[in-house]
Amino acid sequence: MPANQAQISVLDQGFLYGYGLFETILVLEGQPALLEAHLKRLTEGCAALGIMVPPSLAGLDILVKQVIKLNNITEGALRITLSAGALPGKKAGNLVISPRPFPYKSPDYKKGFSAGWASTRRNEQSFLVKLKTLNYLENILARREAREKGWDEAIFLNTAGYVAEGTISNIFLVKDNRVITPSTDQGLLPGILRQVALETCHRLGIVVQERPVSPRELVTADECFLTNSLMLVMPLVKINGCPIGKGQPGPVTRRLRENILLFLSRSPGKTSL
Repeated sequence: MPANQAQISVLDQGFLYGYGLFETILVLEGQPALLEAHLKRLTEGCAALGIMVPPSLAGLDILVKQVIKLNNITEGALRITLSAGALPGKKAGNLVISPRPFPYKSPDYKKGFSAGWASTRRNEQSFLVKLKTLNYLENILARREAREKGWDEAIFLNTAGYVAEGTISNIFLVKDNRVITPSTDQGLLPGILRQVALETCHRLGIVVQERPVSPRELVTADECFLTNSLMLVMPLVKINGCPIGKGQPGPVTRRLRENILLFLSRSPGKTSL
């Protein structure tokens, strides 16, 4: 139905408290990319938060494909939103599937993104940091801060001063042909594309390290890149006004993006290489 005709109760705790979950899915060549992994994370999130799974979730893959077909989406994105409802744990919440245009353009990948440090810190001890919840205000405010400063993204440090993640992305750096990314205990959402990128590195014989990363390591890296389910692999070429490496997309970043795109175009629904 048209978005302006959809209705949700004002007593829904997703609206009142941000109690709910969401997934953002890339549509590539008319197919939902990595759908199985997204639905698995959504189901696991329901169990973690005590959200009753609506009956429609069992056939959510069919509903997702129907939305793609009805909206005639070839390249774009979908958002699945699942709120806790008015009576969490007692009654199923509200499930919404909404289409949106693809937000990134070809010049973005050729030029690369810039970023800076967010003024707030990620709490690596928080239970919520590893869940993709509707409680997203901290990220929204940091993204607004980034736009005001002319950045494409803001990067959170954790309470110990190590790199955690971006507002909508996981972050990787390349040093001496090794790919390094903050480990999952550093206060980050372990993204689906983060896992795909790690698997791609292993398949290509690229050495990977998951460990604490200092801010200085990013500044002195040979390359950096960001990942999420829509941008896939986005070069990060500048942080706090300082160029990273040569200040342009690097060869490892380009190689990973090309291989991930190839994998997704061949098997859009698969979750592993």
